[in-house]
Amino acid sequence: MQLPQRVVVGALVVPALLASVGMAVRPTPEIAPGHLVFAVRDLEIVLAGTAGSAVERQEVVDAVRVLTASHRITDMITPHAGERMPVSSVVAASLLAAVLDQGVTDFTGVVHKGHLTASARVADPERAGALSDALRAAVPGLRVDEDFTTTD
Repeated sequence: MQLPQRVVVGALVVPALLASVGMAVRPTPEIAPGHLVFAVRDLEIVLAGTAGSAVERQEVVDAVRVLTASHRITDMITPHAGERMPVSSVVAASLLAAVLDQGVTDFTGVVHKGHLTASARVADPERAGALSDALRAAVPGLRVDEDFTTTD
């Protein structure tokens, strides 16, 4: 191989080969879980947070709509590239069902990074305990922190 050919190979071909190998073994970026906020205020349910797509957002909204016909649902979930819902639509509906089944009308829950933070106003300590048990049963894979106040 003559010098001009070596220069071409060394200057153009080798870097191109290295770049193509680097692209082939570069891991694809992971999609991070976003957050989901749901609030129950009397006869309104507010959903907020980030979803990976409009389809994922709609799945959560539809799953919540199936639970209740008596509540107005306000959807403030926004599609955000690079993020996904922190829980599936089934789990989101299960969490909300636990709240509605306990008759709670003042509740806020935030799901983020494997954690549920829940705040509610309940009638008495027994209902607080029942809500706590229902939330933990609805999402056994999440860590649950709660701040319940009683109205008695």
